[in-house]
Amino acid sequence: MNIELGISEHIGTIVLARPPVNALSYQMIRELIEALSAMDANPDVRAVVLTGQGQCFSAGVDLKEQLHALETGGAGPASLGVELYDALLHGRKPTIAAINGPALGAGLGIAASCCILAASENAVFGIPEINVGMLGGARHAMRLLGHSTVNRMLLTGLQLTAEELYRRGAIEACLKESELMPFAYHIARDIAGRDPRAIELARASLAQVEDMGVLDGYRHEMQAADELGRSREAQDAMRRFLAGRR
Repeated sequence: MNIELGISEHIGTIVLARPPVNALSYQMIRELIEALSAMDANPDVRAVVLTGQGQCFSAGVDLKEQLHALETGGAGPASLGVELYDALLHGRKPTIAAINGPALGAGLGIAASCCILAASENAVFGIPEINVGMLGGARHAMRLLGHSTVNRMLLTGLQLTAEELYRRGAIEACLKESELMPFAYHIARDIAGRDPRAIELARASLAQVEDMGVLDGYRHEMQAADELGRSREAQDAMRRFLAGRR
């Protein structure tokens, strides 16, 4: 198995476990998609922490396997990219990326497709495909960084440190290695302590409105808010607030 799973206190953990650099093979991506689906389907899971094993988050697709697929006409790891990112971007459960080391190419894409990002000080981010006869990842980087920076990363292979991404407001924290997982689990516990239905609707709304115009996005959110407001839990929360209690 290339993916390790765990569930505790309503928090799911997914670990990319293919050392030394967690290169994404076809089988590994398939396992990751299945792991995300399993977390979505498990009512006990309210948030998911995604991280890498060892000193690397993920160096991207397994280049050797991808080249073999191109040479033989088979299905390489890149052929699963759309399915993988769809599972990440439109999953039911909020995801926290604990980026423990380099996140390159598809590794950056996985991190950028999570809801909340935090990284250790030794993490770097890049789209090095231009150096190895490949393309891809720029659209994911655009979710984190601006036009000029993404162009430079795509066209030159420039890599940015976690400290630089934190300075630009692209990630929540740049932490010592020992502090990364506690920080990620702190956020996950905060989410898990909220009304699960409210979190699920908020997560779905965020996934949908990102590509909408302002008014269409607001209209979509108000439909979700109306659905949530009809639940007993939401109305109880309103009453507690009005009564001066959280």
